[in-house]
Amino acid sequence: MNEAGWLAEWDAAIAKGNPSAIEEFWLARLDGGVGDGAAFVEALRRLRSAGKKTLGATLLEVATAEAKEEGAWQARKQFLCELLRLRIGNAEEWRSGLEECMRRLWAGRPSLDKLLKRFSLAETRKPLETLDSLEAWLEHDVGGVFAMTGRGPGRVVEANPQLGVLRLDFEKEKHVPVPIDAARKYLTPLPPGHFLRRRLEEKDTLAAEVTRDPQGALAAILEGAGAPMSVPEIKAALAGLLPEDQWTAWWNRAKKNPRLLAVGSGSRVQYRLAGDLGAEEEIRSEFVGASLARQVELARRHAGRNRELGASMGVELLRRAKGPSVEPGVAWEALALAARSGADADEIRAAREVVLAQAGPRSLLESVGDTTHREAVLEFVRGHDKSGWADVFASWLERETNPRLLAKTALALVEKGESTRVQAFVDHVFVQPTRFAAAFVWACEESDPALAGIVDERRGGSLLVRLVELAERREFGPLRGRLKEILSAGGLAERIVQGRLTAEHGRRILQILEHPGELADERNWLRRAVTARFPELRPGVAVEEVVPALASTVTRLQEELRNLLEKEIPATLRAIQEARSHGDLTENFEYHAARARQEYLSARASDLQGDLGRVRVIDPATVDTSRVRVGARVWLEPRAGGARRAVTILGPYEADPEKGIVSHGSEAAQALLEKTPGETVRFDGGTWTVAAVERAG
Repeated sequence: MNEAGWLAEWDAAIAKGNPSAIEEFWLARLDGGVGDGAAFVEALRRLRSAGKKTLGATLLEVATAEAKEEGAWQARKQFLCELLRLRIGNAEEWRSGLEECMRRLWAGRPSLDKLLKRFSLAETRKPLETLDSLEAWLEHDVGGVFAMTGRGPGRVVEANPQLGVLRLDFEKEKHVPVPIDAARKYLTPLPPGHFLRRRLEEKDTLAAEVTRDPQGALAAILEGAGAPMSVPEIKAALAGLLPEDQWTAWWNRAKKNPRLLAVGSGSRVQYRLAGDLGAEEEIRSEFVGASLARQVELARRHAGRNRELGASMGVELLRRAKGPSVEPGVAWEALALAARSGADADEIRAAREVVLAQAGPRSLLESVGDTTHREAVLEFVRGHDKSGWADVFASWLERETNPRLLAKTALALVEKGESTRVQAFVDHVFVQPTRFAAAFVWACEESDPALAGIVDERRGGSLLVRLVELAERREFGPLRGRLKEILSAGGLAERIVQGRLTAEHGRRILQILEHPGELADERNWLRRAVTARFPELRPGVAVEEVVPALASTVTRLQEELRNLLEKEIPATLRAIQEARSHGDLTENFEYHAARARQEYLSARASDLQGDLGRVRVIDPATVDTSRVRVGARVWLEPRAGGARRAVTILGPYEADPEKGIVSHGSEAAQALLEKTPGETVRFDGGTWTVAAVERAG
């Protein structure tokens, strides 16, 4: 009878409450052998919980004597510990019995006698604590071999209870100290035959086996670990056995082991050995009861093991992908795997139509994470919906991030005669580059002749200024490698500097480069290229930016500066002084609020002083209207038809976009400055003609 079975009968006997029956049952179980004693200890715990402590004590003493008769020293040790813990019977006799158990259980340990003398169980007042310490030292006695993370296998060469320290010789380090209190946590015992132990004791022999039989070596590593291992962990187990340059070839051979199974996914994938059923049966068993997402993962990983397994997986994936509540992206990948495994092409096509109809093109595209699968969805939509696919493509442009798919989608629209949609998208991207970071970088890179006319007119000096500004922004972190190419010699930046950069753009770029950034090489090159193109911008030549402003604005700014310096800043400093007098500043809200306001006011005053020192008063009445200049109003007529629009260009302190007034340094103003009546300009996402230039009112 197994442990659970006889404990259930034991509970029934306890419930009846007949002491004689309980005792008879106990003796009958003892006749069958005590084993390791764990079940008997549990049975006595249940008896005590039922209130029969005296009977439990008697039965425990009987079991202790029986264990000695049998020579079951592990069970006797457990029983003696229970007697001592519960303070039953003759403690001196039990402590002596424990010492006998230890001699029997640990016979042959080099330090047994020395340790029994130091941790005297017969004399100690705390025998259970002493027993635990004694066993910790015996578990890690001299000669024992253990693994330690970061150091590999090592042998105990010294056990010093007086200092509480073990010393181990590892492969590369000798006499490494390990406190005994940390030994159980950091040292893993390695039994004879364990792969890591053999690496320590017979390295040359093992190295030859590893090279000769990669599959067998991998099995030995995983069997020794007793748990799934990652590739880095497997590689670490081979340290000193396999040259680094042979690792890749070895791993490719080793992972063909038919018992090898992968668990997890992505960077967290680990490997283990299949059990007695075999790898394929384990895979089939898990596949049958798994969710569709898990089935997709299993098929992706294991369908290639053999044709029959892959085909059966494909049939099931095809069946489940058509379910009404299946996540569309998972269903699409399931169908792709089913097609790869040889499923009928017509059935696959029909199933894809079902998935597309249930989810809709946009939702399906959004749920597909893999670029290849998204491309397949787009192609399927294009072939399936002859009249509406262009709407899907145009809508998807704003969501796509892969440069190849962006180009392919845009080109498909251009070929269909939908260039205006692509143009509108590109305009949108350049107006809001941080929102469409991936598309913005793609538009800077794109070189296909069919798209050049759409993106090229935006690739001027203003774009380079924006690129230098945006390259250091957090939103562009994942794209920084591509931005480096754009901003390097030989990239788009060089073409702009040589052909489309104005001195004003160059000056603004140099101002941005004065602030620190991560792209050191690109920034240094760009600084050299700009100053070579415009020698007047080299260090030592005054390049301070002029701040245009109306006379009334200058008066207003001067009054604001005077108010800051004479009233607001002094008042804030007095508030700081008063708040400081209240004592502890760590939780003094008034003090921190006053300090924050003082910093803001000081920064504002500094900005005003700097701008007023560089101000140039503009008088719209004297502006030359032969072309667009600061102080002018520009009338624009849309090329596509519609109402005219007026844009006034003034200084930064007069700008009010809602009223049609833009700052001279804005991208909108840069697109218009120096243009003459009749010229075509790109402005605010559309194409316009400069109809007239007049003085600002």
